[in-house]
Order: sequence, then structure tokens, then C-alpha cells
Amino acid sequence: MHTNGLMTAKKAYSIHTTSGMDMDGLIKAIRHTNLGIRWRAALALGDIGEPAVKPLIRALREDDQDVRWLAGLALGRIGKAAIPHLIRALSEQDHDVRWHATRVLAEIGEPSIQPLVAALRSDDSDVQWRCAFALSLIGEPAVEPLLLALKDSLWWVRVRAIWALGEIRDTRAVEPLIQSVNDQDWYVRWSAADALGKIGDKRAAVCLGKALKESDSFVQVPSIWALGKIGSGVPVDTLIQSLKHSDWYVRWGAADALGNIGDTRALLPLEELKKDKDEYVRHAAIEAIAKINGKHG
Repeated sequence: MHTNGLMTAKKAYSIHTTSGMDMDGLIKAIRHTNLGIRWRAALALGDIGEPAVKPLIRALREDDQDVRWLAGLALGRIGKAAIPHLIRALSEQDHDVRWHATRVLAEIGEPSIQPLVAALRSDDSDVQWRCAFALSLIGEPAVEPLLLALKDSLWWVRVRAIWALGEIRDTRAVEPLIQSVNDQDWYVRWSAADALGKIGDKRAAVCLGKALKESDSFVQVPSIWALGKIGSGVPVDTLIQSLKHSDWYVRWGAADALGNIGDTRALLPLEELKKDKDEYVRHAAIEAIAKINGKHG
């Protein structure tokens, strides 16, 4: 039986390569027990192009992980024609199907960028994040479209675009992200500060220093963390003042940032913070002192 099955699968592959007709045989062949036949069938389906897309999308739903991977391989090989179907697959109930669709869209690369940016407007937050993740994997070619998305009327599009830009870490995003620190939405401001910290460009220091004066601690703290990541050239005196803030979350963030910056001016105020009423703040102060002493010891 195994020999007969092997011959059938080889025949299916052979029929495709000679006449391009036996789609059903190739779909069956990617489920074959012989890995070599599976791979050849996947490559052949990829060569067929658009007519193979729908059967391959169905194959993404199968329980066999190898079949899912090979279907993804074939869809990636097909490329642009598969993109609309893969975008729809991001909404599938099965999260593994969503993951494979995300992976393949990222592998297809530049042709996926505009459809992924458009799909950031989905009201499904998981789809939004998967699109942002795929765009971050595509990297540099996605930067300009993501910068345009910072102007979108939907706050969550701006947030997801900012996150992707922070992951890509392209310095072209610095000035637009500085503008986003002043966004009307607090979550956008928070995300922009965090992204600027990931990129680590010194131009952001002045802007983030101003953000420390925000009344909302959920904006202050990512600004503080970002300053801690940027390091030199940041307003250390302002961060030291933040150690006296009434909100423990701000004190904790400031201690952490000062430890990362390593400026010895912070040692005495941090010593005082070791007596703070909040356990998390006390622990952050001890860690920060150890970091600063480690840098100057």
C-alpha cells in the first residue's frame, strides 16, 4: 500500500510538472508520509500560483503541523496573489491559522505592506497586533507607510503603527514619534514614548523631558523609561525630582531609569528612597544604586 501511495503521489507531482492540471493530487501529496514528496508537492503548488491559493488556505486549517507549514511555504511562494486570502485568514478562529498567515505575509514582504497597514483598521485587536507584528518583521520597507499611519483618525491604528516603528528602530521615525508624544490620546502618547526609548535617539530627550510634566503617570512612566534607555543627555535633575512624586509608579520608574543612566548625582536621593513606604520602589532604589556603583566602581 505504501508503495502504491508513493507512486500515486509521484504521479501527481509528475502530472503537474508536465501538464499543470492535477491540483487535487498535489494537495493530497502534501499530506503524504514521505517528507520529500510533501516538499515537492508544496513547491509545485507554489508554482501553480493563484488557482492553488484557496486549497492551500484550507490546508492551513489541518491538524498536521507539517501540512500547515508546507501550505504556508507554498502560499509564500505564490506571493502577491495570496495576500488578500492571507489577510482574511488573520480573522480565522484558529489562532494557529492566524499565526501562519501572519508569518507568510511577513515572508512575502513588500507587497504585503499596504494590505497590512489597511488591516490595522480592523476592529479585532488580535488582527491589529498581528498586522503590526508582520510589518515589524518586514522592517525598513514598511517605515514610510507606518509613518503615514501615525496620522490615522483611529487611535488604535496610531498605537499599532507606533509599536511597529519602535520594533523596527529606524531613526526616520524619531521626529514623527516626538510629535506623537503630544497626541490627544494618552495611549498613543504612552506608546510613542516607549517607542522612542527603543530607538534610543538623543533627539528625543528634550521632548521626553517635557512629557515628565504630564499629569497622567501612564504617560510619565514610559517617558521616564525611555529616558533611561536613551542614557546620556537626558534631564537627570528632572528624574531625581520624580523620585519624590506622590505616585509610587512614577517613583519606581524614575529609580529604574536613573539606575540605567548611571549618573552618581542620583545616589543620595536613591539612598533616601530605600526607606520608601512601597516595596517595589524600595527594591528599584536598591537595584539602581547597585547599577550606578557597578558602573563607577
